[in-house]
Amino acid sequence: MRTTFTLLLIALFMVNISAQKGKDVTIKEFTAGVVNFEEGELNQHSPIASFNKVAYAQATKSVVITKENMASSVAEMTNYKTCFITVGTHTIVKVSDLNKKVMSGSWGCRIPFGEGYIQKGELLFKQDYLNNIIGIPDSQRRMLFMFK
Repeated sequence: MRTTFTLLLIALFMVNISAQKGKDVTIKEFTAGVVNFEEGELNQHSPIASFNKVAYAQATKSVVITKENMASSVAEMTNYKTCFITVGTHTIVKVSDLNKKVMSGSWGCRIPFGEGYIQKGELLFKQDYLNNIIGIPDSQRRMLFMFK
């Protein structure tokens, strides 16, 4: 009886471990069909930093976003099939609806809707207008990656 209980606990523990998805797998699935990663190319502890390097090499166009160029960047996004924005190594957002916009006082233009992940230990999924995900203009590096 005791052996059966111990084996059951071990089996449940193993199922729980295998059911948890790594951060690298989450980012790979989130960017699937747009960005191609080689085996082991995504760092499991800091996958957004790895994404930045690969996306910079594969994107049709990359832009550092500032308050001054946000309006023109949003307008340019309409010419591309898929757009991602990263903030440093902790946030990645996919622009999901260019027609659904809200005026942002801090960015000084209309900002589209998106979905993505913020890394605070774990990756936290968020769907909202981009200004609420990428924050206000400041010294953090915000990169826009556009793919045809």
